[in-house]
Amino acid sequence: MKTKLISMLLLLSMIISCKKDQQSVNSKSALQNSDSLQTLSLAQVKDWYGKNASTPSNTNSLNATSTAGSNKTFALSSVPFAWEKAQSVNNTKGNYWLVYLDGQPKFKNVKQGYRKLAFIRDSTGKIQSRILEIIPDAIYLQRKQKATVADFTGRVFIYDQNYKLISGDVYGNGKLMGKIKPKLTSSATTQTSTTQPSKFQTDEVSVQQDCQWNDSSYIDGDGVFTVYSELDCTTTIYDDGGGSGGGGGYTGSTGDAGGGGGGTGSSSSPASQPSNLPGENKDAVNPKALMKCFGNITDPNAKMTVTVYVEEPWPGTSFDIGPNSVGHVAIGLTKSSGSTSITQTVGFYPNATGYAKLNAPSKIVDNGGDLNYNVSISYSVSATQFNQITNYVANPPGTYDLNTFNCTNFVSSACQAGGITIPDAMGVVGLNGATMSLDKAMTPAHLGGSIEDMKGQSNVNTTGGYTPNSSGPCN
Repeated sequence: MKTKLISMLLLLSMIISCKKDQQSVNSKSALQNSDSLQTLSLAQVKDWYGKNASTPSNTNSLNATSTAGSNKTFALSSVPFAWEKAQSVNNTKGNYWLVYLDGQPKFKNVKQGYRKLAFIRDSTGKIQSRILEIIPDAIYLQRKQKATVADFTGRVFIYDQNYKLISGDVYGNGKLMGKIKPKLTSSATTQTSTTQPSKFQTDEVSVQQDCQWNDSSYIDGDGVFTVYSELDCTTTIYDDGGGSGGGGGYTGSTGDAGGGGGGTGSSSSPASQPSNLPGENKDAVNPKALMKCFGNITDPNAKMTVTVYVEEPWPGTSFDIGPNSVGHVAIGLTKSSGSTSITQTVGFYPNATGYAKLNAPSKIVDNGGDLNYNVSISYSVSATQFNQITNYVANPPGTYDLNTFNCTNFVSSACQAGGITIPDAMGVVGLNGATMSLDKAMTPAHLGGSIEDMKGQSNVNTTGGYTPNSSGPCN
């Protein structure tokens, strides 16, 4: 098995470096030259495929269960591809054959990435096939709109011809940052809480890692819910100063590495557009004009309340995307005295569309009356705290960034200005290639989950509802 995995890592070192024009290699030329020049000919691959591809395998033997709740069988022949698009790729041990497969994996509840089928010879000379599911990190791909070898950030899952997960790799900025393996069975010794330091050498750097196995899951390209364990590492990099390039086992050109693609042989497709934010299409409001209204009620004897409203992406789960898109967090401010009460409910948004929403000028939107929140938490505050919070809202940061300062960060920072710490909103949202670690950010999903965990406390609402109407601006 070790020899096979080494062979596959060698294979992967060139898979993602294939340029789009390489994928459309002339089939006639390949057929003319392969038999005489290559270690593994296309004729040999086809002969092996004809004898082995139609044998079904029951997914009972896999570390997976059907999303439909029943067992599935799989045969390689059930996945269509175009032989005329097969590409022979040379490596130090000869060559292998590669084709694109139809179908996309579903990772983090979103269809993304693409599949390939590789035909190789193992150390004994036998032909074997491997199904590769390559999933670029979604935020990385959206920011760049094209994955390249030099900075590829994402995951590669390796399956055998029966669609049994064998292993995989996690890459950050073109370098190996983690490993993937089938989830340990209950009878095996668990490693999910074991921290193990490791050190390995790339072409350019020495990397000291503190790693931990964590269980995760996704839906593979055949529609099967797959549970796996991922070795997540906190990494310290010691630069040896040796040149430039891909590193992490990647070789070859820095050509196209992203997108989707199926049997047509297409090597790329556009990155998915960033999800819409609830309420993002509303016009911007002047936050100073909204906050000015609170001056119409004098502070003595006034009651002041701050409420954090969370519309979760998928209520009851930790998914960062779901039926409610990516969710949203708004802040509600209420000041009342006697029969007079003023409420303003606002949210922080990017003032842009499409890919530009990932990092854009910000805007404040009136979320009063139309945000269908799932959970909320309220705080009674002093006049000093309230004025500090309203001053922050009146003068919001000028830039929205999906990871570093989004709607959740804004509400957290506004509350922090008044000395309030909201429940934990930090969670893993992707891979950080720059630091070679898991990328964490404040999100509606994680904040909502933390508030749900506080169910039963007097200031917590887990039954949801619509945000209260705002009082509107004051001149």
